[in-house]
Amino acid sequence: MQQPPKLIFYSLLIIFLLIAMAVVWQLPQLDFIVALQKSGNETQVKFLQIVSDSITIISLGIPFLIALRGEFKTEKIKTRLAFLYVGLTAGVAGIFSHVIKKLVSEPRPYEVDARIAQWSVGGGFSFPSGHTTEAFATATAMVLLYRSWKVALPAYSWALLIGYSRMHLGVHYPFDVLAGMIIGISCAYFLSQVFIRKTSLGQLN
Repeated sequence: MQQPPKLIFYSLLIIFLLIAMAVVWQLPQLDFIVALQKSGNETQVKFLQIVSDSITIISLGIPFLIALRGEFKTEKIKTRLAFLYVGLTAGVAGIFSHVIKKLVSEPRPYEVDARIAQWSVGGGFSFPSGHTTEAFATATAMVLLYRSWKVALPAYSWALLIGYSRMHLGVHYPFDVLAGMIIGISCAYFLSQVFIRKTSLGQLN
């Protein structure tokens, strides 16, 4: 009974992000990044670098903590499935992102505009943002598992901050970040349906 509303919500969210991408495509994205970098300071840059670098620790740490917590509870199988689901979601989303990067081969903002400084590491091509993809995949997986604002608010706040940091640090366009959001959210949702139908994984408390 809960599946149709959830499907409608995520479908509307993806449509909104697609519309946002269409609008952003028409805007001066490079100028936007330049303005972001000019508006910041050294402390802000260092903070955003820490945020950006947190992607691997948090996206790997969250499923590990889920599994560890489950070992002290009665529903060990359920939490182990949750561990597999969150980890697999981040991995699959990352693979999709990597493949699209190779196919599109879009240069990084700092590579095409001398006004933009490179303040973070950017491996490979620009589109889509791999950091944002992984962050939103992890955040959405957590929200689908726990279905609580206590989880959704910090999870999506962190994911949004990851996306913002990639733009501010000069390694991604807004278009890249929006695409990463779509890929991450989509991977988490569709893999959740597979796990729900094929395993005993359900909502966690």
